[in-house]
Amino acid sequence: MNPHIEPAGSIHRPRFRMDTGLEVLERWADTATPSEKNAVYKALFAVADGSVFKNYRIVDDWQKLSEFFVLVKDNLVVKVCVHCFDSYGIVYIGPRQGAPGLGSTGFAA
Repeated sequence: MNPHIEPAGSIHRPRFRMDTGLEVLERWADTATPSEKNAVYKALFAVADGSVFKNYRIVDDWQKLSEFFVLVKDNLVVKVCVHCFDSYGIVYIGPRQGAPGLGSTGFAA
């Protein structure tokens, strides 16, 4: 008997891997609430699988073209840098008003 084979469309594989910014995540997580942690982890997984662009509000950083902001919750932002076609890094996690470059985008909080 042949083993059950999953259809190719149902296999969930990350498009991107996080290769920098773990220290940013760890430093932020030290003071974050469980709810905030869950929201950020969910957003980071969405970056990894490419669904972030359809499931979150995204704001480009026009000064750094390889970076964008993921608006996770009311006052919680993750800034991501795409390094190449298969990797990304975390630049910033925290409140909107402290996000480097978010004020220069013209985005009103």
